[in-house]
Amino acid sequence: MVMKRNQKRTEQVIQQLITWKNERTGIFENASLPENLLPQGVEKGSYEHIMFITMCSSIDYQRNADEMWDAGRKTWNDEKTRWVFFPKLVKQKTLENLVIDLQKYKLSKKRDKDAGIWRTVSLSFLERFDGDPRNLFKKFEFDAIKIRDYMRKLGAGVFPYLAGSTSGGKINSMWIRILHDDAGISFRNYENMPLPIDIHTMRATITTGCLIGKFHGSFQELTGMAKNAWAEACENLTHSPLDLDEALFNLSRLGCSKIKNGECPFISECKLAKFCITKNPDSKFELNSTEGHIDTHYPSD
Repeated sequence: MVMKRNQKRTEQVIQQLITWKNERTGIFENASLPENLLPQGVEKGSYEHIMFITMCSSIDYQRNADEMWDAGRKTWNDEKTRWVFFPKLVKQKTLENLVIDLQKYKLSKKRDKDAGIWRTVSLSFLERFDGDPRNLFKKFEFDAIKIRDYMRKLGAGVFPYLAGSTSGGKINSMWIRILHDDAGISFRNYENMPLPIDIHTMRATITTGCLIGKFHGSFQELTGMAKNAWAEACENLTHSPLDLDEALFNLSRLGCSKIKNGECPFISECKLAKFCITKNPDSKFELNSTEGHIDTHYPSD
């Protein structure tokens, strides 16, 4: 198990990736994120929007993001199930009511676990912040790092997954990024938040050679190294790690995830082709998302 960061290459990847994303060509032509589309009748940045983002984010683990956010919108659009997004109404209902209505449009994947997480997060915001995450933000003067540290200190028993103390801290960073990008919330210290590493950002990290060498092991073992690789490269650039989240997610989801038998169908149009793992015959890459297993070899320079 020998892996190391390649800062120079990562800086080049960032610059080219952001330029390509902004050009909106190739795989980025119609690219968006699953959470970008608002539910019916919801105003951007409103309390309703913030609760929709917060509650859906709280169970966004081991999920297909497109399916999960679509199910969230369907649950919101149905007046009979919309109540699940409001803490005061969640308190008035039974856990079984919640289980049933989270299941109606398949918003919950793990029936009892997801309902438990949802109820815990909802009631935590109700008890501590009158059911409004904006009161949490105000408490720490919209400082993203202080918000994260406070939630992590409270732990998974108060804000499961959303606190960032599980799943490699992915959900907390993702939640802050969505609130920033989609709800228009301006956070202090936003640039110091770590990149959320999911299956797609990890794949893009490896296929572009930002981590090089041989590795055989678990997804979790590489998470910290991947975060550090992007953060280190951002220090010399004008971009912050969270600025890369959308681009890396879509690079993998729409591009790198299509690699089969060492070949990518988009290599001829890819603006990052010169960095691609498939360009080297000695390379190898296998990422099993179900088991969280990675077996890769990106030859060192």
